[in-house]
Amino acid sequence: MPEPANRHVHRGATSQDILDTASMLVASRALLPLLDDLSAAASMCADLAQKHQHTTMAGRTLLQQALPTTFGLLAATWLHGLDTAVDGLVRLRKTRLAIQFGGAAGTLASLGEDGVRVAAAMARRLELAEPVLPWHTERTRIADLASATATAAGAGAVGTIAKDITLLAQTEVGEVSEAAGGGSSTLPHKQNPIAAIAALAGAAQAPGLASTLLATMPQEYERAAGNWHAQWRPLTDLLRVTGSAAFWLRTSLSGLNVHSERMRSNVDITGGLC
Repeated sequence: MPEPANRHVHRGATSQDILDTASMLVASRALLPLLDDLSAAASMCADLAQKHQHTTMAGRTLLQQALPTTFGLLAATWLHGLDTAVDGLVRLRKTRLAIQFGGAAGTLASLGEDGVRVAAAMARRLELAEPVLPWHTERTRIADLASATATAAGAGAVGTIAKDITLLAQTEVGEVSEAAGGGSSTLPHKQNPIAAIAALAGAAQAPGLASTLLATMPQEYERAAGNWHAQWRPLTDLLRVTGSAAFWLRTSLSGLNVHSERMRSNVDITGGLC
């Protein structure tokens, strides 16, 4: 911007205020389609749990057949993991995504007595939470966002379900298959669970990105040199891979074929045990 307008582009705010607030806005918007996909996947799991509450299948521990269970119970377990992830992300979006507004050293000194009032108005305008203090070096909001998204992508939610689907869809198991399409150009007999595989690929990246964000938590004095900057890319990448994983899980579940006869016959491999 030319003089004298350039002095008013982000009056009272420092560059970190702008970038941190932008990150919170991106996260808030990215969580909407993520929550939509996770909620849709949860609804599909609820339908599967209801429909297959009496569909007998082999329970498996350490990848070996154990005692019989039902596919409905497995789907209910998937549902609980998704519901837990959704609840955590909803709470986070409402309470932990906040504006950043502190000025050069976190004191709002350049705005005088108007600093707190401007911060409150900014939070209302952007529909983000208003923090008690600037969080330039107090990065627990980033840690909470990293933990919630990585949990949704990984253990107990997307990754666990996608892993189960890929294992149940193996040729030798054959208890589920996808309608999403996953043929092979060189092996026409194959029906790859490609949507679950794509979900698993996204989920597998989330823990590493979250660990980078947690490793950069220690930040010095009023504004950090290096660790703050190191959070930019892994944060956006984490939102991207988690969103991708949730989308592909929704795709996988939307056309999941359950082969109850094969489930029953696989139980009989070990003599039925029921």
